[in-house]
Parts: sequence; structure tokens; C-alpha cells
Amino acid sequence: MSVEPRVKRVKKPPVMPPWYALDHAAVIYPPTMSERSPAFFRIQATLDRPVNAELLAKAMRNIAPRFPYYHVELRRGFFWFYFEKNELPLKPIVDSAYPMQKPEAGRRGAHLYRVRAYSDRLALEVSHVITDGGGGFILFKTLLGEYYRLRGVDVPYTDGIWDPKSTPEPHEWEDSFAAYSEPGTPTPVRQGPAYHVPGKLLPKGHLRITTGRLSVAALLAVCKAHSATMTEYLTALLFSVLQDMQEEERGVRSRFRNLPLRIEIPADMRKIFPSKTMRNFSLFLEPTLDTRLQRFSLDEIIRLTRSQMALGLFKGELLRIITRNVEAARSIFIRALPLPIKNVFMRFLSSIFGDRMFSSVLSNVGPMRLPEVVASRIRFVDVLVNTSPVIKQAVGIISFGDRLSITFGSLCERSDVERHFFRRLVKEGIHVSIESNDI
Repeated sequence: MSVEPRVKRVKKPPVMPPWYALDHAAVIYPPTMSERSPAFFRIQATLDRPVNAELLAKAMRNIAPRFPYYHVELRRGFFWFYFEKNELPLKPIVDSAYPMQKPEAGRRGAHLYRVRAYSDRLALEVSHVITDGGGGFILFKTLLGEYYRLRGVDVPYTDGIWDPKSTPEPHEWEDSFAAYSEPGTPTPVRQGPAYHVPGKLLPKGHLRITTGRLSVAALLAVCKAHSATMTEYLTALLFSVLQDMQEEERGVRSRFRNLPLRIEIPADMRKIFPSKTMRNFSLFLEPTLDTRLQRFSLDEIIRLTRSQMALGLFKGELLRIITRNVEAARSIFIRALPLPIKNVFMRFLSSIFGDRMFSSVLSNVGPMRLPEVVASRIRFVDVLVNTSPVIKQAVGIISFGDRLSITFGSLCERSDVERHFFRRLVKEGIHVSIESNDI
């Protein structure tokens, strides 16, 4: 009697669908992004030698299959925007003095991230339509790792550098907002409008970038003296600068001069919920300083900021926001609206829950950790976050070893905010080196 040999079944790798919906954070961006507010963020590294464009292009080709959910284009449906696989090759482009401009999302074949290089500077610009900083940094680190591997460096797959030959997993393209939404959760309290720094906008296509470089250890010593974390201290410092500017405006006729100050602080939800998504999964903390009550000292602002940030990170409060956003998109009324009408409605929602609620944005992405063989070949790392004509300026913060980078991106002609901010750091005894694209 013969025995049939067993046939070993080979598990097929998961395959992304040819098209799929935007996540519940991304849906607000296509109707609202513009030339002045492109909904991009940027990570850049200054290397120890000029970038080899040919090797960079090869590194981009090598890592592309590992991130299929980023190689998509934005398409218009009858009811919703959606993603479709983008087969066109992505090539590096020459960097510009005014980055993150002219969004191409929606144009046939347009990619939703771009790699730029000039001299010793290598930058990644990513649309918030496809991901947040959590996904963007993995992509950037993997690109750096592959680039140096092609230069002959033995780069390990650690510290957020992924193996380009590994298989993408379904949890990477999960919409974690939908996954962790809890129907029936009470909606969050709606905030009112905030004070905005007045001033004329720069010409379209211009973005003033001012970066202060300082020692992490020196700043932490000052933070310790104020019993504050780095984010608490820098947020309070920004509040203090805005408070002074608002006081100067009180003698000027302006309907915004007596509004509270409020700063938008992105928070990574992957640190609170067990998500491994590579798409958007961030929410915003909203610390507020109501200057109608009194003039606040720096230490008073730190204490208020600390308590409000702690409350904002309470899981129940976060579920309020997640569930509100998901349930709104699932409502029959919203789903039934044709896309052109829905876009008008989304812009209206953005005007209520968006930029007019915030005086500024401060994003501290934390330390950039890389294997020593890569880190030793990089001089600086910077991050630039999206701003808008309403908020006018936004702050991106990142550390790399003992080097801290604080970058202001501003659409406003006046540079008071960044100038006073860095002067206050200097008054604390911290040496700050300033760089700017000098518009």
C-alpha cells in the first residue's frame, strides 16, 4: 500500500488591496490643503559628505516594495477620496530653499512623499494623507540605512531601520482610529477660537525656516531647575512669548487680542494603544492659557501645561476624540454626500475644530536613534512641521545625541515669535546657534 507524500502548504504573504480608503485622520487633508498649507512634514539629515544621487535613487527603489501603503496616489471617487496603487517610479529631486510647497496630491501619478537632496543634506517630505511622524521616521531611517548599506557600510536592522526584503504585514496598513473607536463614548468638549499673532503673510511659495541648535544636556539642566520635562518647558516658553505679544496687542483694535492662548501638541497614540500601524495614529493635546484671568509667570505656565497635558493623555479623553471622528465619518448623512459637497462640509469642520482653535503648534518628536555606524556619519537632524496662514508659525523639535534642533516654520513676515523664543533660551545661559533660509 503506497502512502501519498504530504504536500506542504506555503502560506501566501499578505497582499495590499489595489485601492483602499483614507484613514480617519487623513480624510480632513485633501479638502483643506493648499499651497500655503500643504499638509506635509519634513525630516532632514545633514550628512558628513555630499549625497550620492545615484546611490540614493537605488536605495529608494530597494525599499519601495517594503512600504506599499506609501506608494499610492490620491484619487477622487463619487463619495470619498481613496488610495490607488502608484506604479510610477519615485526619484530624488533637488532640494529647495523653500520646502514643503505646491502639493501635487490629486494629480494623476503624483506620489505622496518625496525625497530631496542638495550637497550634504538629505530630506524626506511626507504628506499627512498617508502617515504621521511615527510612520515617516521608520521610512526615513530605512532609507538612510539602505543608502549607507549601498555605500559599503554594514548597517544592522535595528533602531527603526527595517529590512527592505521583509514582508509587509496587514497591521501596518490598519486604520487604528476605526480599530480602537468605542461607540457610545461621550464627545469631547468643544474649544473656542484662540489668539493668533497678527501680521502680513509672506508671498505664496515662501516659508521662513529658522533653526536653533543647542545642547540637550544644557537644556535639560534648565528644565530640571524648573521641575519640568523638555516638552513642558518649551511649551511654557512659547506660551510666555505669545503672552507678551498679546499684551502688546491689547492697545490695538483687534477681535483676537483678548482670546485665550492655545498650543497644539501632537501625541503618538501608538504609545497608549497597542497599535503597530504605519498610517496616521496621532491626536493633539490642547494646553490652554487664558490670559484674561491674569499675567502668568513661567513657572505657573509650566504647572498649568503639565496638568493639562496629563489630562489630555488620559485614555478616556483620547477615546472621546477618536470615537467622535470615526462616528462622524460613519454617519449616514456624511456618507451620502457627494464628494464636492462633502469637501465644502469638511472645510467648514476644519474652520471650527482646526486652525482657528490654536495660537501655534509645537511638535517634539523626541530623540532620533540610529545604529552607531549610521549615526557617526550624520551631523544634524531637523524636523519641520506643517503650518497654515491662520496659525502662521509652527515649531518642530528633535534631538540627535546631545544635539537638539528647534525649527520654526513661519508664513508671517514678522519674526518676533522665534526671535524672542531663542533670546529667552540664551538668557537662561544656553548657547544657541541659529540658521535660517533668510528670506
